[in-house]
Amino acid sequence: MSDAPFFAERGLPVPEAHRDDLDTADPPPRDPRDAMCLQTAWLRSFLAVADKGGFGAATRVLHLSQSRVSAHIAALEHALGVTLFDRRARPICMTKAGELFHGHAMTALLELQGGIDAARSTLGNFVAHVSIGSYPSVSSTYLPSVLRELKSQYHGMTVELFEGNASTLEAMTVSGTVDIAFRPLLPKMHETTLRHRTIWREDIVAVIREHDPLAAKTSVSIDDILERPLIGNPAGSEEDGGGFDLRHTLGEASGRADIAYLTDQPTTLVALVRSAFGIGIINRLALRTTSTEGLAIRTIDSPTAYREVALFWTRRRADTAGVKAFLDVQGRAHLPPGVQTISH
Repeated sequence: MSDAPFFAERGLPVPEAHRDDLDTADPPPRDPRDAMCLQTAWLRSFLAVADKGGFGAATRVLHLSQSRVSAHIAALEHALGVTLFDRRARPICMTKAGELFHGHAMTALLELQGGIDAARSTLGNFVAHVSIGSYPSVSSTYLPSVLRELKSQYHGMTVELFEGNASTLEAMTVSGTVDIAFRPLLPKMHETTLRHRTIWREDIVAVIREHDPLAAKTSVSIDDILERPLIGNPAGSEEDGGGFDLRHTLGEASGRADIAYLTDQPTTLVALVRSAFGIGIINRLALRTTSTEGLAIRTIDSPTAYREVALFWTRRRADTAGVKAFLDVQGRAHLPPGVQTISH
């Protein structure tokens, strides 16, 4: 049996007589805490929990079960030999070790993606990946045509799509779950360092039953709206942006509104209006995703009855091939009907 491993494992010079045996000797066992043992899925889960402030919130960003996210964090902590989160705190927060690890984990994932793109570029074709965050009205009325053009111009592009609301789309962008995201400019992002491109403005409109007396008007006033129960979107608490477009449209009068229902689904809002539960207040583009037969769509006499939609991405992602290609194609794409172009 060769003595080469004996010398190599102890950091000693291998005698010349045994050097030929060194290449065929079994390598020393890998330290289980070595970086090569870490999985990228663990890092993504760690970043999502850290940036969103909890395991439950991270599941919505990652589209994984809570048990899977918890397993990823436990495996990562075991591999590192440190505790990354103080689970007794409410909301959960990172330990000192977690704070120190956070930036390195983010950089590692970005560098890995950059390396993948660089390696694939040697094939002689454009090869890149982009993950996109969106919400239903953009996903169904606008994004498909952009993606068709993207695939036409950049044959080596692969795309991953995630959907959410204003709050979760911000979290997905900050955590790195998505490279770039469509999102209304308001409510404002908590993360102020994100880059963005404003792409269109669209009306916030009232959805009324066609036999309602208000349907006889070409537009409705704030006072008209305040006389009825209201149905808005998205769902959620006011702190999380629930019913934001409705409240933004009403302005200072929003405190007097009778908000009967909030929903994330335009089809649900329309169904509730049909069933005489109230007046719907929603962005015009969302109504293109469902039938409005038997309903009247009216503009609202309010200086704030609009939303502006933008693309958001982090500075870290600005120079990636996928983001550059998507911004290039989106900047030349036709906007959906009924929205107003915003010049850059």
